[in-house]
Amino acid sequence: MFRILGRSSHRVAFCLLIAGSGLWAGCSTAPLAQPDHDRESEAVFHRLADLEIASNRLYESIADQADVMGFSHQLEIESDLASPFTASDKEHIAQSFVLSLRVMLFDLAPENFWEYHLTQYYASLLSPTEARRLVEGYDSEILIPTSRVQELRWNFVRDRLPDLLPALRARSHLLKISNKAMAPALLAGDHVIAHRAAYHVADPQRGDVVVYRYPDENGTLFLHRVVGVPGDRVEIREQVVALNGEALTDGYAQHTDLSSMAGNVRDNLGPVTVPPDAYFVLGDNREESLDSRFLGPISKEHILGQAVFIYWSVDPDTRMPRWDRLNQPVR
Repeated sequence: MFRILGRSSHRVAFCLLIAGSGLWAGCSTAPLAQPDHDRESEAVFHRLADLEIASNRLYESIADQADVMGFSHQLEIESDLASPFTASDKEHIAQSFVLSLRVMLFDLAPENFWEYHLTQYYASLLSPTEARRLVEGYDSEILIPTSRVQELRWNFVRDRLPDLLPALRARSHLLKISNKAMAPALLAGDHVIAHRAAYHVADPQRGDVVVYRYPDENGTLFLHRVVGVPGDRVEIREQVVALNGEALTDGYAQHTDLSSMAGNVRDNLGPVTVPPDAYFVLGDNREESLDSRFLGPISKEHILGQAVFIYWSVDPDTRMPRWDRLNQPVR
């Protein structure tokens, strides 16, 4: 269905924010001292962290240090493009790069991840009095390039971020779509970010585009949309999908062959009741998809995550970038 990009690409798509990229050479990884603070003092450090997150200053500092040129060069090499990137192309790449960085490092981060680590960092370096002063003067502090807030932010990015990246990288897959089973939502040549932790504490919902591994000897990876959740009754008659007795009007389906095939599960199936802890999935491009009509409902234990964001796309026929598909959420 698709392939997972190799380790080198994974590092580049994380903006080379790891040791070995050159960006973090000479970083300190010394453990932080942890002075004692009471609960009221802790709150002021947390408030300062909240201000940094809400203002986007931390995210912007990380993005400013990222190797956009390295990312662009890697994409150009791996995509086997018909022609080299132009200056305008590189501008598009830079925009995609920065948005992808936000998705992977912030949108997919555990809840309160950055707030927690910034709070701990501030508590290790600042007195409650100094932290309170920075909070009260935050709006003016962020406008001064040499301010204490700016210094703290840069030191956090330099010293702490390398230690935090493994936990963040573990929450995503980078995938290249290799066929048209999910067209038009996903096309062959789309590169997407999948959220590996999406279902650690939640269940897939109808409409989610999930990544799963089929439990056979090959362990083939697939990507399809959830149609039925546990307890749902799914039936297909002459290519029309019914869910719990009602025709499904999801707006996702695309049909390329309207000649209904009697006796073929592609066009006529069930009714099938989805078992507990399993999901009935279909490709949006109904006649071009190997999905639950043929594989059966997919157990939750085989679902690896949710596809969330298109960060790169190349038409496999023309070998030209599809700029209009970049920076799009997977819907």
